[in-house]
Amino acid sequence: MSNSLPAVALLLSDARGIYIPRDFVQGFDLTRWQGITQENIDACSNPENEWYWDAWTSICDNATFTENGHVWRLEQNGDLWACCVELMSDEEKINWCPSYVSNADFEENE
Repeated sequence: MSNSLPAVALLLSDARGIYIPRDFVQGFDLTRWQGITQENIDACSNPENEWYWDAWTSICDNATFTENGHVWRLEQNGDLWACCVELMSDEEKINWCPSYVSNADFEENE
């Protein structure tokens, strides 16, 4: 990962299919991420592992990347993304994280 991430950064394309978890744990410097256990890394290293998808869910739910005081979390909607809500524009918040935007905020933007 670079030293200057945008608010929403594409990490892996959905073209990788079921190999996104494996490619994430094998292709990124996980020492820069928090909330990822070695057990989950091991399970996601092999798509045939019976805990592969459970481990991946745990990684997506718990992993954070912090840089310059900003925190990115993983989002997977086909593609795998790193998202930092505090750096997002209002439009990005509505499109990516509607739970962070109140109904009043949304109505004002319409």
